[in-house]
Amino acid sequence: MKKKVLSVLLCAAMVASMAIGCGSDKKDDTAGKTDDKKTEDEAKGGDVNGDGKLVVGYISKNIVDPFHAPINDYAKETLDGLKKDGTIDDWTGVLDGETDANKQIDRADECIAKNCDYVIILPAEATASDAAVTKMTDAGIKVIVVNSKTDSTDDVAMAYVGPDDVEAGKMLAQWVIDNVPDGGKYAHCQGVIGNSAQIQRGQGIEELMKGNDKFESVGDFPCEWQADKAANVATDMMNQYGDELKAIICDNDDMSSAAQKACNDAGRTDIVCVGVDGNENPLQMVKDGEMGATVLQDGPGQVGGAIDLIKKAINGETTEKEVMIPFVLVTKDNVDEYLKK
Repeated sequence: MKKKVLSVLLCAAMVASMAIGCGSDKKDDTAGKTDDKKTEDEAKGGDVNGDGKLVVGYISKNIVDPFHAPINDYAKETLDGLKKDGTIDDWTGVLDGETDANKQIDRADECIAKNCDYVIILPAEATASDAAVTKMTDAGIKVIVVNSKTDSTDDVAMAYVGPDDVEAGKMLAQWVIDNVPDGGKYAHCQGVIGNSAQIQRGQGIEELMKGNDKFESVGDFPCEWQADKAANVATDMMNQYGDELKAIICDNDDMSSAAQKACNDAGRTDIVCVGVDGNENPLQMVKDGEMGATVLQDGPGQVGGAIDLIKKAINGETTEKEVMIPFVLVTKDNVDEYLKK
């Protein structure tokens, strides 16, 4: 009889033990689901990779030229502010792209290693810098391309923020047409070949100039955005074409201001030079009557638009796929609005 009672008690104990074990397993499953839910909620709050931190990367085109320096300064000030007020946990600082696609790919690797959730990049080239964009998007990073597009920007990037460079080219050409009514020969100083701004500004210039029989192109000259190379082109073209040369159209203002100075120094103030950016030096030349115009683009406004998209994403708001920042033609009539006091 005692053996029978002992057997019953042992069975009861085993059943109780199994029940407790099952109860523990069920509790663990629930805990796992709770953690998953937390990760989802964090991702919705801008934590793209779910590691509990919000980190932003910033890959510059370069840190030296007159157009990009104030852009980088604005990015630093604004992102420092977002870190200070707790909107983001950290950012990479300004990573120097050195106007080199391979360097930008290296900087992309740094952003991946730092577990960035978002990265702002200002590409050096349309095709060569595209690998930096695709590397980061393949790693799950939300990439915002600023100022000029890469080949796959429209397909893989979170957004593009910048100007319509074809429109800039048209504005340059139209200003020359309006201010050289009798026409003549003109030269075109190009930026870095393969950069989307170089490609698209050239398209805009050609679209207007090829249909105007008063003007004749003497060539497109790769000057890589550099002032000294544009000044050399201006000097060579004046020597070659003399009074027939009437205009030099440049893809940026480093080149246009240098070309205009070379013409002015040679006593050829009849030659008009115009470019894109609206840097302080060409603006001052416009103010002083040494140059006729510049096409200004709002660089800080472009990177500011990218940062605004990140803030929207963090707040769970809908973000635009493309934000266009318009160009402005600046002449003596409105230069005071844009020249720093």
